[in-house]
Amino acid sequence: MDRSLAQRHRQASDLVLQQLLQLSPSDTPSAFQSKLDRIVSPGRLLWLELEDGRPYRIPMKNVTVPQAVSFPQLVGIVERRCVGRDHLMRVVAGDRHYLCSRQRLSFSGRPAAMRVVEDITSDVEHRRVVLLLMMTVACVASLITSTFQRLVYWRTLRPLDRLCLELGQIDTESLEQIRLSISDQPLELQPIVTSFNVLLDRLAAARERQQTFVDGVAHELRTPITLIRGYAQSLKHQARGGPGGTETEMECIAREAERMGRLVSELLDIAREEAGRLQLVRDPLDLDDALLVAFERLEPLASARLRLRLPQDGAPPLGLGDGERLQQCLTNLVDNALKYTPQDTVIELFCSVSAREAVVHVRDHGQGVPLAEQELIFERFVRGSSEASASGSGIGLAMVRLLMRRMGGDVRVESTPGRGADFQLVLERAELSSSVPPL
Repeated sequence: MDRSLAQRHRQASDLVLQQLLQLSPSDTPSAFQSKLDRIVSPGRLLWLELEDGRPYRIPMKNVTVPQAVSFPQLVGIVERRCVGRDHLMRVVAGDRHYLCSRQRLSFSGRPAAMRVVEDITSDVEHRRVVLLLMMTVACVASLITSTFQRLVYWRTLRPLDRLCLELGQIDTESLEQIRLSISDQPLELQPIVTSFNVLLDRLAAARERQQTFVDGVAHELRTPITLIRGYAQSLKHQARGGPGGTETEMECIAREAERMGRLVSELLDIAREEAGRLQLVRDPLDLDDALLVAFERLEPLASARLRLRLPQDGAPPLGLGDGERLQQCLTNLVDNALKYTPQDTVIELFCSVSAREAVVHVRDHGQGVPLAEQELIFERFVRGSSEASASGSGIGLAMVRLLMRRMGGDVRVESTPGRGADFQLVLERAELSSSVPPL
């Protein structure tokens, strides 16, 4: 608004000067001042200055000045404030506001100037009113915006409060039954609710697996404990009546005690792994010798179903691993094969090598593992669909994968349904590494 006001003032001053000069370009200062006196109005004062700051003659007609000051005082204020040529200044006299400027002239080569003083009080008042209106509109807009935001926040936070209330009602007892309704939620919350329902499904599945594991472990521990207790009582009675059958019952006690100890050991290994305290070594191992040890140890338990295939010539395959833990993996795989394959089928143990791997095979001739379950069966507390009728805790194969990966290897299964399964313990070949740090 200030720039527009200044531009209008300059344009009006230039137009007045051009009109006066066009009427009589050879006017004397006195005649020029007389013309200025005739166009002086209450809103615009004009006078001629032959010397800077000194009016040639002060116009006295059609002059409106502030009530608090006289016209000579106004002229004095203008002379003090508006100095220099082509200088536009804003001055205040009493209760009025003015813009003053100077237009350069020349009379017979003598420099002069036309002083233009314009009353802009109405424009200043208009600007003040506009600013007040703008401030009022801004306050009203802020109030409306604040009210609208409170409404939006209320509409947004209310579903969140309701969602928090629904979440607070979910506990371990209702984890499997309660799911959040997606259709009742705003569009913005529906992806969050969907993801939360998926999380609840995973938690419910994990809880179900854990419960299955607990039930399986309880059954697995109850069976050997019951047998041990029964045979111990039988031995106690036989000891009173004399020897007889003691050796067989002692073997059963030892076998069940070993089975229970192995299960407890696997549970401890899982706990150590989750705590980051499971330590294994990687030493060069003669895999043929490892298979021979496993065969001699497990053959009495296999009822003549175990078969060992060793190469007739060539250097024995060497793999990097922990010998004791490898025996634990072989025990779990053989025990798994004995449990889930028919009694009249054999279980084969043999080795193979490739450019970078040494592989120990435990092959059975049972029903095999469905393709969809060949990764699932290595998860903790998970058992295959074909194992529903057999007892088990669901941690044997999970322990095999855990131990093999901690040895820098892996376990995999190749199976065709109805034609058996080949479980493979994969180790890095010892010949490929000259120095191997422990894991």
